[in-house]
Amino acid sequence: MGILDNDTVIVDAILTKLGRQKLANGQPLGVTQYAFGDTGVDYTLYNASHPSGSSAYGKAITDLPMLEAVPDDNVFLRFKLYGDGERNVQNFSFITITSGTSVTISKQTTTDGSSGISVPITIIPSIFPLDSEALYNFRVLDMRGLTANVQGGASVSLSDDFDANRLPPFDHPNPVIGSITNSGRLELNANGVITSQRTIGVEVSKDGAASAFVTVTIEANN
Repeated sequence: MGILDNDTVIVDAILTKLGRQKLANGQPLGVTQYAFGDTGVDYTLYNASHPSGSSAYGKAITDLPMLEAVPDDNVFLRFKLYGDGERNVQNFSFITITSGTSVTISKQTTTDGSSGISVPITIIPSIFPLDSEALYNFRVLDMRGLTANVQGGASVSLSDDFDANRLPPFDHPNPVIGSITNSGRLELNANGVITSQRTIGVEVSKDGAASAFVTVTIEANN
């Protein structure tokens, strides 16, 4: 369902089967809860040095294409906006990745041509407003063939009954999600021989802040 103002989508909604049935019967939808998200927004485009002045600092962000509604909150509302009701608040916290949002675990060059050796990458988050003591949660969307090194005090758990002592092999048939909580950074590396390149995602979150997403490419090292 869309409400259009000439060529701009103001509201784009997808109704459930129950919602469509209510609409067909002339009944009110009875919406009682809603959430806002900023999936698809790249805050690194904010430019406080824009030559056109403060009114244009966020122009590159507002010019981004609007995402169409998708009936899956793991896709469309992956990053929900946070607020607890205060008035006159202009900015809430958000996470950036100081090490870059696109990183590669590359094959390590060795003099003897050894296989199964890769160069680790470190995902280093930062939060605005700045807090050097902040701890984050990392959700690695596929841990097959990877090892994770975290700071002391962090908790690591893997799906499919895997754990730190029994890591999922690269050829495991299904993706294995890794959840790391309360760490200041995350180091990932290949766990042995990687036979083909693939790309995974890492979500970085912290309570009270907009999340960040990192794309990690794992190169073959055989």
